[in-house]
Amino acid sequence: MNRLSAQMQMYIAIGVIAVLTIAFVVLAILPKFQQASAVDTEIAAAQTELQTAQALLARRQSVKAQAAANEVELMQIANQVPDSPQLPSVIIELQDVANAAGVELPTISVGDISAAPVAEDGSSQAYDVVELTVGCTGQWADVIDFCRRVNNLDRGTRVTVMTFTYVPETEEVDAYIDVSGTIEVYVMAAASTEAPAAQ
Repeated sequence: MNRLSAQMQMYIAIGVIAVLTIAFVVLAILPKFQQASAVDTEIAAAQTELQTAQALLARRQSVKAQAAANEVELMQIANQVPDSPQLPSVIIELQDVANAAGVELPTISVGDISAAPVAEDGSSQAYDVVELTVGCTGQWADVIDFCRRVNNLDRGTRVTVMTFTYVPETEEVDAYIDVSGTIEVYVMAAASTEAPAAQ
């Protein structure tokens, strides 16, 4: 058998190197590309899951914040229109308001709980009314301040009727305004009908 020429040996060597290079690429590098592609797919899926989880977390935080705000609002409403009359606290508030306005509050009479007037559409209201009859005395500006403060109480109240009588000055007493009126206090319907004795 004739020896291969140097040129032929070079061609064979180049062919072997090419085959080995192709085999190396096929067996070693292409699987890495496939693994990298699989990892890219997993990363994309993980990012999608992360975005979904972040969106869910944001929604939960929003709902939680809204729930907290709703709870605060519910507590404010419950304080304005409680489930029971809580008249002692109302009377204390009225006395505090009278003191702040500079009027004397000698009498408070508590009436019975009555159903609120029927709504315009004919449905019954979800609250009841307790009427307080109050009498107070003081200077005109102080009396007006008292009425304003009563309407601004945290508790659901409303001045419905007020009668003002001017009492002229005497030797013993300066002139003053004598006020008698009715204040409605609101309470949830079907609340206890117990009322404290008149002050």
